[in-house]
Amino acid sequence: MTAKYHLIFDPELRDELRELRTLAQADPNGPAAKQFEAVRVALSALREGREAEFAGERLGRSDNHPDLRDCAEIKIPVVEEFNRRGRPMGPSHRVTYREFEGPTESSLPVRQVVAFAPRKDGEIFNVTANRLGRSKGVALDELDHLPTVRPVTGPDKEPDRLVTPPRMPLPPGPSPGPQCAGRPTPTNQHPTNNDKSPTRNPTPHPKPRPIPEQVSPGG
Repeated sequence: MTAKYHLIFDPELRDELRELRTLAQADPNGPAAKQFEAVRVALSALREGREAEFAGERLGRSDNHPDLRDCAEIKIPVVEEFNRRGRPMGPSHRVTYREFEGPTESSLPVRQVVAFAPRKDGEIFNVTANRLGRSKGVALDELDHLPTVRPVTGPDKEPDRLVTPPRMPLPPGPSPGPQCAGRPTPTNQHPTNNDKSPTRNPTPHPKPRPIPEQVSPGG
């Protein structure tokens, strides 16, 4: 299919993908190979705009979670997980990403892939917040114009929940892609909820670092 977005990667994710590719090549039937294939599927979906096929959802914030209102996730099955009653728990992993305008009017919009990690214990959201320089309960003034979503799962989830992240202006920098802030303390679980009096970020983020160009998981 035709690419609808240009993908770039957080530096730590880029390194993880390279290591995963190496492990997959060394053991084509091992767990790393299964993860790597899942990543390939996820990246193709994001590049081609097929996030709705993978239960894509926009993220949010609350006083108990980091502010990820500019992010979204897609759900990727890697390993089978079951609850105490033996029922399947759904896709085991998530990929989180943000979306930006292209550097020129004729350019494809940019999607920054931030993290690939398990859903269990909110690891994917911890990793995402850590890489974007977000802290638990700290609302970002620059995201105040964005809506948030309620922290619910299952049948109580809103049927019209947004799928993709908001498209933000492309930040200035030496690279053609967005920039990634420093890394404060990791946070917990899925960020959502509407809050009337959110905590404000008391200090500026550390100086952002540029995200390097695309790395191809396919070699």
